[in-house]
Amino acid sequence: MRGYLVDERDSTWERDDAHYRIYIFEGAGNEVTTFDLEGATVEEALEQASAMSGADERLWSLALVENDARGLRGLIWLSAMDYNDPPGSAREWQRRRQMQDRYLLARSRRGESNVLPNGLRLIRVFPEWVSGWPLWESFSDEYHLTGSDLGLSSDLSTALFAWNDAWQSRDVDAPLPEAWEEHGRVLVARLRSELEGVAEVRPEFLQN
Repeated sequence: MRGYLVDERDSTWERDDAHYRIYIFEGAGNEVTTFDLEGATVEEALEQASAMSGADERLWSLALVENDARGLRGLIWLSAMDYNDPPGSAREWQRRRQMQDRYLLARSRRGESNVLPNGLRLIRVFPEWVSGWPLWESFSDEYHLTGSDLGLSSDLSTALFAWNDAWQSRDVDAPLPEAWEEHGRVLVARLRSELEGVAEVRPEFLQN
């Protein structure tokens, strides 16, 4: 995200007829139902999306429906994204995180188990200025996990600990160690393999 000052006079037109699309994802297979809204404000659209999801009992997202210069219909995501599209960038992972976190928070508030609609746990991977493993599980009693908490192999557990330690060993404002992010991607792939059928792994250390 970036922000900067602009001259408000640089716009040449404006509209107030936004057309919204709400996505609701149901069950372990993320079956999709979509609803279009016209004549609503963005606040009303967000409220409607939350209501249609059963107050976050289901995953949901919101998009602005627009036509491009060719007249072809497309979407501009306002909240989250299509949950059935595998994330391919740090921004898309952030949008997936938005969906998952509000869903899991709602489950936590209702006293329900800390799992995604498909029954998997959600393990977050990112370094922090604390000793240990870069493994986290939100809305759980443990939160900061160890390799043994997840039953990881000794080799992978050691590699994750060393990867986090390499991040910590630099000065706060120093650049990342060489190939550190690439190594993290490799470790995430290994972690997904070992946690297959148990948890989704979310790589929150990605920079772009």
